[in-house]
Amino acid sequence: MPTPPSEQRLRRIVEQAQDLIYDCDADGRFTYVNPAATRILKYEPAELVGRPFVSILREDYREMAATLLARQLGERIANTYSEYAAAPKTGETIWIGQHMQLVLEGRVIQGVQAIARDISRQKETEERLRRSEEEHRSLVQEAAFGIYRSSEDGRILDANPALAQMLGYDSVEELLTRNMLDLYRSPEDRAALLASGAHRRHGIGEVAWKKKDGTPILVRLVARIVEGRDQDLTCYETIAEDVTERHALEEQLRQAQKMEAVGRLARGIAHDFNNVLAAIMGYSELITSRLNLDSSVAQDALEIHKTATRGAALTRQLLLFSRSQALEPRVVELHKAFETNARMLKQLMGPRVTVRVELAGPPPQVLIEPGQFEQVLMNLLVNARDAMPNGGMVTVRIDAVELGPRDVVRFPGTLSGSYARISVRDTGSGIDPDKQPHIFEPFFTTKTTDKGTGLGLSIVYGIARDAGGTVTFSTMPGKGTAFEVLFPLVQ
Repeated sequence: MPTPPSEQRLRRIVEQAQDLIYDCDADGRFTYVNPAATRILKYEPAELVGRPFVSILREDYREMAATLLARQLGERIANTYSEYAAAPKTGETIWIGQHMQLVLEGRVIQGVQAIARDISRQKETEERLRRSEEEHRSLVQEAAFGIYRSSEDGRILDANPALAQMLGYDSVEELLTRNMLDLYRSPEDRAALLASGAHRRHGIGEVAWKKKDGTPILVRLVARIVEGRDQDLTCYETIAEDVTERHALEEQLRQAQKMEAVGRLARGIAHDFNNVLAAIMGYSELITSRLNLDSSVAQDALEIHKTATRGAALTRQLLLFSRSQALEPRVVELHKAFETNARMLKQLMGPRVTVRVELAGPPPQVLIEPGQFEQVLMNLLVNARDAMPNGGMVTVRIDAVELGPRDVVRFPGTLSGSYARISVRDTGSGIDPDKQPHIFEPFFTTKTTDKGTGLGLSIVYGIARDAGGTVTFSTMPGKGTAFEVLFPLVQ
């Protein structure tokens, strides 16, 4: 009996199909395999008939495939889809994705039919995409800068560990519970940023944030808008860099350059002024030697000489600030040097000021010119005394400190290492913020004209800088000032 045309068409479709089409009995053995098996699995169809279906799979997938087939047969699941690593006859690995359906005669399961396709290229694409996503995720997660997504209403949608660490949070999860308003120094700052429209530009610039503990930091932001459908705003993707230390270093550099320029100017003025004073002192001595000392003219000449001598003392201080004097440094043990000058310094402070002394740790030794330590102490103590016209307390502490890489930001001009520290803290009036940038400049003073020349702190600065150290201060108006002078330790 001839084969019906419809059956012939179906056979041609199956025989010429590019996908693997096969039948299995209820035991999972091949009963039919189309010619595509030769192209995909490199087996002739006759080699597969009678073999278990799982034999064409890689060994690590066979148990999973057998379990899935048993479940389909046991639970009478009409259709399933699965993906397996197959093992062609040539030994390489390919991926197949197959749809498998039950074959029923009445209520009896006769086996399964399947259509399997080589999806190796698709799997390779998926694997490349997965690796790419992992690499990009790793790039974000391990980035040195903070990276985050936020909504316009301030919700933090995602963030990397660097941002949590920058802001002092214990984990990203803790940070995600906060709102962007918690990061800004004040809610008004973020409101002003949104009102300005800067957040819609690629580079926002620098904004004032705060850490979890309230510590202020300066952050540079670069953002982009991620838009949803119909150009609706979805979120911001932002990179945040903490530039607090960079700004501090830049400010220190500007201050150092300014002080260097002031030092050169002071040096030039002092040298020229010395020449003028030398002539004045010389002529005044000649006039005095030719006159009776009781005469009014001689007395005037003596006054001229005294005034010129005071001017020469000022020029010596300027030269000391500008490092123009020849120095003969020696090793000085600071605890012993302080005890030598303690009585004089306490008398200098007067009865209304209490001096508390703390000589801590092993006696630090530094290489400075004899007398410079006394000048440092005297200038700092006099400065503290004048800041407390109604009396108060001055605490002098001398000890050794170890500076690490992060500490040197606080002490400009220093490197990591061991230093002797001279700390003088008073309970006086403090220094106004607008005057703080100028306190080490020659002739700048917060005192009245009859109280000082404004050279005391300049001299301290010059001595510390000349010895390879530095001087810094902290102050708060109405709550006192603390100066710290550092000298490199001599072992």
